[in-house]
Amino acid sequence: MIVGLTGLIGSGKSTVAEFFAKHNVMIIDTDRIAHELTSSNHETLEKIHSAFGDGVFDGNKLNRQALRQLVFQDDKLRLKLEEILHPAIYEQVIECLQQPTSCTYKIVAVPLLFRSPKYLELVERTIFVDSNYEQLLQRLKIRSGLEKNDVDAILARQVARETQLALANDVIVNNGDLNSLALQVDKLHLQYTNMENNCK
Repeated sequence: MIVGLTGLIGSGKSTVAEFFAKHNVMIIDTDRIAHELTSSNHETLEKIHSAFGDGVFDGNKLNRQALRQLVFQDDKLRLKLEEILHPAIYEQVIECLQQPTSCTYKIVAVPLLFRSPKYLELVERTIFVDSNYEQLLQRLKIRSGLEKNDVDAILARQVARETQLALANDVIVNNGDLNSLALQVDKLHLQYTNMENNCK
């Protein structure tokens, strides 16, 4: 079984993924793959350089902040970046899914899962990591130094919280401590394991 994991920025998707990984669940993180694809000496990096020029590079290294600001302000440039990155990321995801694992299910973490038909076709269940607005603001200020206006601008481009809550098969609420989060992951892990065992 393949499970899709998603949530708003700052909701705690990565922490949830780490808890699942402790159960020996294979985690395929599209953000991590994107980071690897845009590291030094990779073919994708050359395509980005050809499309966006020296302005988003510091020497041979991608200036991720400069690229992020550029595409955030221009939808055409954002689409151009997605045309480079998305097929390469998807190809890597498929390769990872073909690898054997001891667990009965795998998780694919996709930030904009409910806007990604390809990934929705892949997954059999979806998890939405939910968190209240105040928690999101606090985490993103600490983690990335983002202010309220920055967070609001990013959230405006994501699938609305209410929509994702309605579409998701399962919801993990991340408003408490790590112990509460771990218990919710434990419960879903048992549920998914039982579902797979019952199908055999």
